[in-house]
Amino acid sequence: MAKPTGKTYKLVALDVDGTIRSKEHPISDRTRRAIAQVVEAGAVVTLATGRSYRSAVKQSQEVGVTAPIVSFQGAHLADPATEEVFWHQPLTEALTREALDAMRAWSGDVMAYYGHEVYVNKMTPWIEAYGGRNEVVINEVGDLTKVAEMEPTRLVAVGDPEEVEKLESQLQGIFDSALHVTRSLPQFCEVLHPRSGKDKALEQLCKPLGIGREKVVAFGNGYNDVDMLRWAGLSVAIGGAVPQALAAADRTAPPVEQDGVAQVLEELLAQGMFR
Repeated sequence: MAKPTGKTYKLVALDVDGTIRSKEHPISDRTRRAIAQVVEAGAVVTLATGRSYRSAVKQSQEVGVTAPIVSFQGAHLADPATEEVFWHQPLTEALTREALDAMRAWSGDVMAYYGHEVYVNKMTPWIEAYGGRNEVVINEVGDLTKVAEMEPTRLVAVGDPEEVEKLESQLQGIFDSALHVTRSLPQFCEVLHPRSGKDKALEQLCKPLGIGREKVVAFGNGYNDVDMLRWAGLSVAIGGAVPQALAAADRTAPPVEQDGVAQVLEELLAQGMFR
């Protein structure tokens, strides 16, 4: 093994979809082994995903991650074993109403996430299929403003990628920093509390551990990973990532099909860079 360099890392943050797995390529044994070796070396490994908390827990179990995990685009940080919540930034009632009002003309589906369930204006074939794929209860409420007083964790507008991109730009122009507006998948525009974001949730995870951002390695591939990649001490974009993620990263790993995350972790392990 190579001798340790002066630079070492204490925490690894992994996006999930498009980073350690895809529809065609499930999480590999090589990736699991690399994660286990990083933990054995003394570093913390966590997930930082746009998935809901329950969905993120399933992924953490699949890769053997036991540290608190970041879900809902950084609006939620919780222990996957005990379900203790350390950080939760739901939308306020006022912000929910303002966001829904701004999306009033949106012709696609809109979902509101509260707890472990999803609320929609009306049930559509896509929404029904989404509930089935994700094993989530879908509640049809007729008017989503009824959900505002519940203070949902996030709103998601679904539609054609080109139209979703326009909606994202429109909402960012209206709200600026008053809301956190991002895209996870090209067809999803997500609206969250302004204090949410993967980078902000990771800060909350690192503080009690005494880990500075310069000691964090972050992997991602999407629009919603850009802030996290800019924030981390070492940021790695996965091959095939969106241009914004590639521009924000310090380096690029091979694509998920080639176990890019595992390759980089193995390289860092060989250099003694986890302690």
